[in-house]
Amino acid sequence: MHMKMWWHFRSKSTPRFIFHAVCFIRSLRKHYIDMDEDDREEIEQILGYHFFEPQHLIRALTHPACAHEMLQQNKRCMDQEAYSTLGDAVLKTGLILYLMEKGLETKGEITVNKEPVEKNETLAKVGKRLKIKRFIRLGRGEKELMRLGEETILADTVEALIGAIFLDSDAGFGVVKQCIGLWFEPELKKIKKGAAPLKVETPLINRPISSSRRGAPRVKKPQSRLPWRG
Repeated sequence: MHMKMWWHFRSKSTPRFIFHAVCFIRSLRKHYIDMDEDDREEIEQILGYHFFEPQHLIRALTHPACAHEMLQQNKRCMDQEAYSTLGDAVLKTGLILYLMEKGLETKGEITVNKEPVEKNETLAKVGKRLKIKRFIRLGRGEKELMRLGEETILADTVEALIGAIFLDSDAGFGVVKQCIGLWFEPELKKIKKGAAPLKVETPLINRPISSSRRGAPRVKKPQSRLPWRG
């Protein structure tokens, strides 16, 4: 059958809402850079998660510099920044749950053990361990960007991947929590119950406010009033 005739027949026999849905999905693909199928399968195996919508994975791996470069070519491309912000929040919640499961119950214990795990240095270490560096899309200035800020790029990408999995799994927190446990296993194994809580600082409301130029503020003494004599 001739291609044009086949498309005409296909359009007539396909329900209208399905046809429009397919067109909409195809239009969304313009905002993402295609990813090689072999690369996608490899990184999914590394992450321990299969993406139902690969666009989430591609966006999580797209650095803002690459998206800006595509924009200069009149091609809109979604970057990882929003996913990284989401992933940061999801990671914090996941770590708190893991620490509670380990028996840490006080705010001080949870905070003192959570902070080292969620800092950029640790996230970058996780990124190196997962070997995600070669999958990140940085654009033409890739080498220079990596030289100047490899730790930040890896940390942001790890957070973005957590955000992408959260969205792809329809906000399935159990799925994301499993990935966090897998990726951060060496760090989480070191955490034990009984860690010293953080020192509680004096609240600002009780501190005398001082300036580096003028020192501590002077307290004005109340003036005693003499009784009025008529």
